[in-house]
Formats: sequence, C-alpha cells, structure tokens
Amino acid sequence: MSVPSEENITLTKQNLRQLRVSTSLYRWFLKYFPHGGTYSAIHTELIKQRRTEWIESLIQYIYLRHFSSSSFAQQEQEVMENILSLLGNEQQQGITLQRLPYHANLPSSENIQFSTEWHQLVLKSQQISTSLALCGSNNIVAFSGDENSIANTGYGNQLMNTGFAGKISNTGNQCRIGSLGGRSRLCNSGNDVKIYASGNGVHIANSGMRNFITASQSRAKVTNTGDLAQIKLLGENAIAINTGDNCKITVSGNDSICISTGSIHQFCLGKGGSAVIAYHDGQRTRFKIFYEGEDGIIAGIHYYLDENQQAISDTKQAATSF
Repeated sequence: MSVPSEENITLTKQNLRQLRVSTSLYRWFLKYFPHGGTYSAIHTELIKQRRTEWIESLIQYIYLRHFSSSSFAQQEQEVMENILSLLGNEQQQGITLQRLPYHANLPSSENIQFSTEWHQLVLKSQQISTSLALCGSNNIVAFSGDENSIANTGYGNQLMNTGFAGKISNTGNQCRIGSLGGRSRLCNSGNDVKIYASGNGVHIANSGMRNFITASQSRAKVTNTGDLAQIKLLGENAIAINTGDNCKITVSGNDSICISTGSIHQFCLGKGGSAVIAYHDGQRTRFKIFYEGEDGIIAGIHYYLDENQQAISDTKQAATSF
C-alpha cells in the first residue's frame, strides 16, 4: 500500500468515480488503496490477487492519460520488472502457477508447446529456445531465457521476454507486449496494444490501430502502418518509419530519424535528429524535411504541421526522455 508522490503516476478514488468503474472494483480499490496508489503498486497488487480481468482497464487508463509524461517509460519498465519479480517468487507473493494444457510436443528438434484453452494463466519460463503458441485470454506469460518465441492470438494477454534475441508475435487485441532483452523482434497486428522495449537494437513492426509503442534504448527500429499510433523512441540512432495516419511520433534520442508517408498529428526530434514527412500539394506527393537545429526546430519540442506544411511548436507538450 503506497501513498502517491508527485513524481509517480498515481490513481485515486476520484479518478475511479470519473471512470464509472464497477462497484466491486471500486470497493477493492478503497480497501487496498484508500489514499490512492501509484501505477506500479496498484498493478502489482492486482497481479498478486489474480485480478487479471481488471489489469487491462488500468493499463488503458494510464496509457491514455500519462503516455506523454517524461517519467512514463521509466515507470512502465518498473511495472514490468515487478511482474517478473512476482512470477519468479510466486510462493513468497502468494501466486500459484498454473500449468498449460499442453498438447503432446511435436516430433521436432524445437521445443514447441501450445495453449489452446481460454483461461487465466500465470507462467514464467527460464528455458532457452522455447516456442509457445497461446490463444487464451487474460494470461500473463514471461520468458527469461535467450532466443525464445511467443505467438499469441488471445485477448488481453501480457507477454514479456527478458532474454536476448527473443521474438513475440501478436494478433490479439488489448494486449501488452514487453521486451527487456537486446535484439528482440516484436511483431503486432492487434488493436489497442501497448508495446514496450528496453533492449538495444530492437525491431518492432506494428500494423494495428490505436497502439502505443515505446523503445527506450539505442538503435531501435520501428515500422508502423497502423493509424492513430503513438510512437516514442528515446534512444540514440533510432529510426521510425510510419505509413499510418494521425500518428504521434517522438524520436528524442540523439541522431535519430523519423520518416512518414502518413499524416502526422505531431512529431518531436532529438539532438541531431531529422524528420521526412510526406504531404500532398494538390497535384502530387511531396516531402518536407526537418533538421534539428535548423529553421527553428529545437530538440525536445513537439511540433505539428499547419496548412502550409510549416512546423508549429506545441508548447504544452514536452519531450519524453529519461
């Protein structure tokens, strides 16, 4: 039970009233967080008590309200590390692991396993080069070994990988995908998905709509074709390529690049960064190029384009880096 501080993302009973949550959720919140609680503390308590059906609502609210805050990425990583800690110490934390209803392993050199039932699962695996196919809903799956793969079609799942060169493929809606290892490969086509990666050299491909994508370390590469995406790359030498419309793109690390053929709602560059944004002049498609440090473009400032394709600063929005 924690008392909110000004530095942390917090949730209060007033917020829950505004959201018009269910009576059972409101009573639960008053019991465990009568004075409000931090995002991390509330999320941890929900997992400890196996309230997985409420987790997605919490995540959705936090992302919509706080994704643009400067401390968001750091707090999201803290939440994921807490999940891994809980799954690794389930007996101390009161969490009972459930076994997957595995089919017989395939006659292959690969360690491939399947989960086909719709149920709540909490699982942590430390194996290496394991492949898991998952279609259940509201599951929590974490792999800590290297070169593991997760394929998911289920709804509202939380999928995490901390090992090197992990792969996660997701088609389910309202899922959360987290990768803390280097050189991860994440592919998503689900809608309303939250993706967070903190390893170096990660590659992320997204085609779903209304998704949030964060990569905090260097040399990240993100390709997005989904509309209404919010993309935030904080490490240096990152590249974001976008074809979706009405997206917000932040590449605040040094020497990072943003390329977009879709309409941009907002963009932000870091030191030495550049952006290439397409527009139509009424006759043909053209490209507008922006360089940090030139023509009034300042690192850490968010811009939108006016009807003349001029960058206009959004003074209400600050850069998101840590």
